[in-house]
Amino acid sequence: MKQKYKQLYYLAGMILAACAVGSVSGQTYNWNGTGDGTTWSQGANWVGGVVPGPSTDIFIGTGYPTVTPTPITIGPSDVVQATDQLFGPEWGETLNIYGTVSTGFGFAPVGDASNPSVVNMYGNASVTTGDSIFLGDMFWFNGGPSVTVNMYGNSQMTTKYLAVGGHLNIFGGAVTVNTALLDGTPTAGAWGSPLSTDATRLIDIGGGELILAGNATAQVADMTTRGILEGNGVVGNVNVDLSSDPGFTVITAVPEPASVALLGLGGLALFLRRRTVA
Repeated sequence: MKQKYKQLYYLAGMILAACAVGSVSGQTYNWNGTGDGTTWSQGANWVGGVVPGPSTDIFIGTGYPTVTPTPITIGPSDVVQATDQLFGPEWGETLNIYGTVSTGFGFAPVGDASNPSVVNMYGNASVTTGDSIFLGDMFWFNGGPSVTVNMYGNSQMTTKYLAVGGHLNIFGGAVTVNTALLDGTPTAGAWGSPLSTDATRLIDIGGGELILAGNATAQVADMTTRGILEGNGVVGNVNVDLSSDPGFTVITAVPEPASVALLGLGGLALFLRRRTVA
């Protein structure tokens, strides 16, 4: 476990206070949604009327529950850069990502059972962090695991550490974890949160892939035993590939029967066509 996270755990009060104040300080930006309430690149949606450029921190949470429930949309041409973190979506917000997000340290969405938060990644969207992605489980805040991240198309999520307290649905694209997937224990999060448990966390792989550093077969087996790793909604219904990407474990879903049947029909049609041509 990363010791620095344990040492910094008690910074919670300071960071949450910064969120509550909602003021722009230095290169910190805060969403208020007072423009059209959805467009990332519209200045009126930001405190101070300025769209974030390269910044230190970006806060898109607006209180508990959120006062801006309309989805926040990062468009295909938007480039979001933070040297530290992107905080949010929070407490009932939805973040739709079509563009590019990169942070020097982390990306941290949170929500609870009454106010779950959602991140949707579409097309060629990408989220890249220099250290961690915290899906409802983070070292400075002891809770908030009701987060769902949905990956579609060719979207990409890349990080060193991925802490999973909520749901990650990889319907398309890929999630690459270059150091470690932190899945806590059945009864606690990676940093001891009693709210982040196997009852709140789930990874479901559909048409995309989960790529983990090293040989992760033991972790795959453990997550299957705990019921938190699925392929197309079925626990343990995954393929584990250790050869196609040396140094990594590539996890994909076992094709659904209908898909296998279609592949078989396609192969039969091709065979018959070749015979007819011959």
